[in-house]
Amino acid sequence: MSDHLPIQHTVAILVCTYRRPAMLAALLDSLAEQQCPGIAASVYVIDNDGQQSAAEIVVSRQRNNYPLQLTYLHEPQQNISLARNRGLDHAQADYIAFIDDDEVAVPGWLQSLVETAQSGNADLVFGPVIPVYPANMPHWLISGGFYERPRHDSGTTMPLLEARTGNVLIASRVLGTPPLRFDPALGLSGGEDYVFFRELFARGCKAVWADEAEVREEVPQARADAGWLVKRSFRIGSVEASLSQRDGLRASARIVAKIAWVLGRSVPAMLLNPFRSRAERLSVRRRTAIGLGLLYGLLRGPYREYK
Repeated sequence: MSDHLPIQHTVAILVCTYRRPAMLAALLDSLAEQQCPGIAASVYVIDNDGQQSAAEIVVSRQRNNYPLQLTYLHEPQQNISLARNRGLDHAQADYIAFIDDDEVAVPGWLQSLVETAQSGNADLVFGPVIPVYPANMPHWLISGGFYERPRHDSGTTMPLLEARTGNVLIASRVLGTPPLRFDPALGLSGGEDYVFFRELFARGCKAVWADEAEVREEVPQARADAGWLVKRSFRIGSVEASLSQRDGLRASARIVAKIAWVLGRSVPAMLLNPFRSRAERLSVRRRTAIGLGLLYGLLRGPYREYK
């Protein structure tokens, strides 16, 4: 990957995976095609399946002259925080890149992340995740933009609420001593990435956007459904409310006010649903689900979607 130029930067690419061997294979193949002069990249696959379903995919590439240093790690306890932490514990590089096992990197992905970090003197660089829809995906779900995420001009300063691990480059130096890690208590409910990046933002880390650093994410058939979107909104609300309780009574009071505001808007809006388009009706349902999720999270803690 260094293309015979002097090595200027090293990057450890961390891939946490759970029972997605075909998707993992496609991702690893896309990483093998990255051309990054002056960058020495290594790949760490962290298998979060107790049955080690990713091992064969990794070993087969190791045996067939995979062009990057490829390391297999196993985290038997199903918990995304523990899996990410195991990767962080082993990675030794100037930068850490996270990419999900259901994503594929486009050509130039890694180079764009590193160049943006260098040109903008950035500690964190986020890139776009482009959904790839199944052939029979209802058109109204696509046109409604429910799977789309915001995009920005390269170099744009990023807000905390858009920080995520699906496509990000992190300067290792900002992790500190002892090094920052993901909270295992949130590894099944979600919210662990928000807490992780909240700490980095609090430390003054500069976060920017690299619009050319695209990855493509397949939308599986099970998620190509309005019910899944509503369930995800409920979980997001429950996690937000649960995390607020870590910040004391004032934060919880803000959640109570938000519940009243969200549900106060949603209930009247649902009365008009028969006159709305399918996409508009789903937007109202999702907003209502967020409000109910906030209430659930305040009373019972985070809804555990990942079990």
